[in-house]
Amino acid sequence: MTDLAGDRDTAVPDPDRMHVNNFAAVETQQNSFYAESRAPQDHLDAARRALAERQWEQACKNYADYHEREPSATPRRMADTRTEYALAKFRGRRPRAHPDQTQSEIQALLLKARDLDPESPAAAVLMAICDEDLDHAFASEAGPSEEARKASADLDLEWARRIVTTVTVHESPTWQALDRRIHPGGTVPMRVPPLSDEERAERMHRMGTLFTPPPAVPVREPRVNPLYGILPLAGGITIIWVAMTLLTAYPDPLRSLLSPAPYIGITGLATTLLGGWSTCGATFSNWRNNHAFNRAMDDYREKLRVYEDALPTDGQISRWLRHDVEVVVDRALARLGIVMEELHSTGRITEPLVIVGPADPPKTKLIRHHRVGNGYVASRYTVFVVCMADQKLGAYRTVLDSVTGRREREEQTSEYRYRDIVSVNVRTVRLDLPPDAKKTEDAEPTYTFVDAPEKNTLAERFTLIVPGDRFTVTTKVSTDDGQGSRVDFSRADRALAAIRRRIAASTVRT
Repeated sequence: MTDLAGDRDTAVPDPDRMHVNNFAAVETQQNSFYAESRAPQDHLDAARRALAERQWEQACKNYADYHEREPSATPRRMADTRTEYALAKFRGRRPRAHPDQTQSEIQALLLKARDLDPESPAAAVLMAICDEDLDHAFASEAGPSEEARKASADLDLEWARRIVTTVTVHESPTWQALDRRIHPGGTVPMRVPPLSDEERAERMHRMGTLFTPPPAVPVREPRVNPLYGILPLAGGITIIWVAMTLLTAYPDPLRSLLSPAPYIGITGLATTLLGGWSTCGATFSNWRNNHAFNRAMDDYREKLRVYEDALPTDGQISRWLRHDVEVVVDRALARLGIVMEELHSTGRITEPLVIVGPADPPKTKLIRHHRVGNGYVASRYTVFVVCMADQKLGAYRTVLDSVTGRREREEQTSEYRYRDIVSVNVRTVRLDLPPDAKKTEDAEPTYTFVDAPEKNTLAERFTLIVPGDRFTVTTKVSTDDGQGSRVDFSRADRALAAIRRRIAASTVRT
C-alpha cells in the first residue's frame, strides 16, 4: 500500500510547474470556472451595462459569452441581442473606420438578426447606416431606401437613442432621421446654406459692375485761340484809320476819290470784318465747348456716382468668396469620399487646407478699385483643397467664377500616398507676354487689367508633383507698383509646411 502522505512530503516538485500553477494556470482555471459558472442572463446583463458605459471590449466579450450559451428565446429577443452585439462592435466609430474583417462581422450579425426577425427595425436601421456610410466613402449618391425610412420611423425611441449615442454618421440620411427624433431639429452641422435669391442677384449685379470699366472721363475740346481773329481786327482798324487820314488830307472831294485812300479803306474794312468774324467765332466756339464739357462732366459725375454705388464693398467680396470656397470644400470632401473625422485624427492639421488664387490668364481679369479695398480682385479663382488623412493625401481642384459664385464644370480629384509625392514647392515667375499671346517654354502671358493697360506682373505659384500628374495653383499676383491680389484665408505656406512634414514622416517610417 502506498503512503500517499509520505509521497507528497518527500517528492521534489518541478520549479517550472510550480511557477505555472501559481500564476498562469491557476488564474486561467479560476477565470474559466467563473465564466462557466455564470448564467447566460448574467453575461447579457453585464454586456448591456458595458455597452451603456461605452466599455466596448467588455461588452463584446460578454455578448460573445452569452451567445455561446444562449438559451431558447423568442426570435425578436434573439435578433435584438445580435443587433446589440453589432452595435458594441462599432466601438463608437463609424462603419468605414473599421477594417474589412470587422465590417464583415458586423454585417453577419445584422443579417442573422434579420433572418431571425425580418421585421426588426433596429437591425434594418443599422444595416442602412452601414450601407450609406460606405456609399458616401465610394462617392455614391444613392439615398435612403423606403425600407430604411420606414424602419427609422418605426424604431422605438430607446433604440434610436442607443444608436445615435453609440455611433455618429452625419452623412447618413437614416442616422439623421434618428437624430431628429431624439434631438428636435437635429445635431448634424448644417451644410453651407445657399445665398438667397435677392443676395445672389445683388452679388451678380455688383460683381458684374466691378469688372465693367468705369465711366470714361470727358475730354475737353481744344480751345480756339481768339488771337488769330484779334490781330486781323486790329490791323483792319489801323488800315481804316490810315485811309481816313489820307482822305482828310485832300480838300477837294473829287480828287480824294481818285486817290488810293478809298481802296485802302475798303481793304481795312474787309480785314476788320474778317478779324471780327474770327474773334466772335472763336469766342462762341470756346463758350460752346466749355458748356458741352461742363454738361459732360456733370453727366460723368452722375454716372460715376451710380457706378461706385453699385460696386461691392470689401466685406461683401470677402464674405461671398468665403461662402463659395466653403461650398467647394464640401464638394471636395464628397468627391474624395473623406469625412472630417478622418482629418481630426491627423494631429494639428484638423481642417482641409485651402489654397485660393487667381485662375490662369487670358480668361481671368484683374481689377483694383479704391472703393473695394487694397489689392486686385480676380474674375476667376482657382481653388485647391488638400485633405490630409493618416495614410493618404486627397487633392481637389476647380475654378470658381467670382461674379456668379458658381464653380466651372472642370474639376480634378486625386489621391496619393505621401511617399509617392515627388515635389511640392512655391515659386515666383514673371509674366512677360501680352494677355492674348500663347504660353511658351520661356515666357507666359500676363493678365488683363480692367482698369489699366498691360502691366509687368509676377505670379507666385504652388505646385504639387506626383508621378504622371501635377497640380499648379497661382496663389498671388503682384505688379511693379507694389499691388497684389488678395485672398486673406488662402494659406499656401501652411499647406507647403504640412505636406513636407508628412512626406518626411512617411520617409522615416519606411
